[in-house]
Amino acid sequence: MEALEISIPRNKAELPQLIIAGFLCFVIWSIHYAIFGWIGGFVALFIALAAVGLLYLKLRGKYFVRADENGIGWRQSVVSRYVYIPWAYMMRVDYLVYEINFQIKESRQVVSFATSGLEEEDADALKAYISETVKRLKLS
Repeated sequence: MEALEISIPRNKAELPQLIIAGFLCFVIWSIHYAIFGWIGGFVALFIALAAVGLLYLKLRGKYFVRADENGIGWRQSVVSRYVYIPWAYMMRVDYLVYEINFQIKESRQVVSFATSGLEEEDADALKAYISETVKRLKLS
């Protein structure tokens, strides 16, 4: 079976975290402005923006989901790390409206993949690919 690779758009992968970071920078600025005045507020804002900018430059990357005959792996957002699950480790796959849950055999841990970052056609193609693979490997 041919591997399936779906690219997650940058705006869907990065925008939610950047909005939250901007809000936190505003909160940091407002607290320091209330305590220390304009100078303290702008110093705190500069430090917060520099920290957010450096973290963004360090953590950004390629966002994707890739499934092949060995397993499935993905990186969804700025704050997520690469997750890879071999098919042999899976006990069960559940499809929900906005996520796919994979249950691991040994620990019974559930690992979720949110499909909200994908286009609807890509999410359907991914679910179909996983279903075919699960049937072929006889997972429940």
